[in-house]
Amino acid sequence: NNQASLFAMVSSFGSVATMMFGAPTSPLVQPRNLVFAHVIASTIAILLDYLTNSDYAPIIPQWVASALAPALSNAVLTRLGLIHPPACACATIYISSGPLSNTPHARKLSWLFVVLPVFVDCLLILCVGLVVNNLSRHRKYPLFW
Repeated sequence: NNQASLFAMVSSFGSVATMMFGAPTSPLVQPRNLVFAHVIASTIAILLDYLTNSDYAPIIPQWVASALAPALSNAVLTRLGLIHPPACACATIYISSGPLSNTPHARKLSWLFVVLPVFVDCLLILCVGLVVNNLSRHRKYPLFW
């Protein structure tokens, strides 16, 4: 079985695309929220992985971490003023990954997950959003950085 260990797209980016092209004036999809929220939420999920993974210090059960990842991400992002719902989904995707999930390799990437796919996907959708949302003079993206 020769499966690739890297993947280029996190499934939560489908909802990012919906927000980017369907509601580009929403504060939730502005570049600051888009990029920083994904990086912070995936970092929180990776840190929780250290507390569940038997290779490190498994002090909390997996099911607790699966609930804590989006909850903690949402709390931190709200406190920082960086609310972006798909980022919380991204944290859930990471912490819930495993052999039976749709993204079995996510946790194997560990800190690389923050870079590829998360950060790279953010930059890609941001660039496409900048071009597409500014093709019409009736649309403007971003409203703020």
